[in-house]
Amino acid sequence: MDRPDASVRLAGCCTPVPPDEVTGFAVRGGVVTVHRAECAAVARMADAGRAAVDVSWGDTTGCRVTLVAESFGRPHLLADLTEAMALEGAEIVSATVEPPTQQRVRHTYTVQLPDAAHLPTLMRAMRNVPGVYDVDRARHHAPTA
Repeated sequence: MDRPDASVRLAGCCTPVPPDEVTGFAVRGGVVTVHRAECAAVARMADAGRAAVDVSWGDTTGCRVTLVAESFGRPHLLADLTEAMALEGAEIVSATVEPPTQQRVRHTYTVQLPDAAHLPTLMRAMRNVPGVYDVDRARHHAPTA
């Protein structure tokens, strides 16, 4: 990183994890916020004339990521989904389940993984739970960092 003494935080809008291509931007207090290179916030900050900070992944053991699962409502879905996640070694840090709308339910999970390489396997296991029809990384539309 261009600023080795700076504090770093991962952007909540795009939840970067290794091996994503990333870029950083200095924000208040000397903190560098790290975004996925294709994040919409990166384009907005570049268009506003903000200078990017060169960042790269260091120790990639362990990562935190936010996933959104779309599913059809059914009994025991939450239990089945969280069990599938636990079996893949994901530690659920936070979870939100929105009320059903037209028999569809949106689940948002922030999970800690032992290694970013586990992410595709975790997402596949979640998609394999009956009733789940999509799992993707969260894409928040947060204000510019």
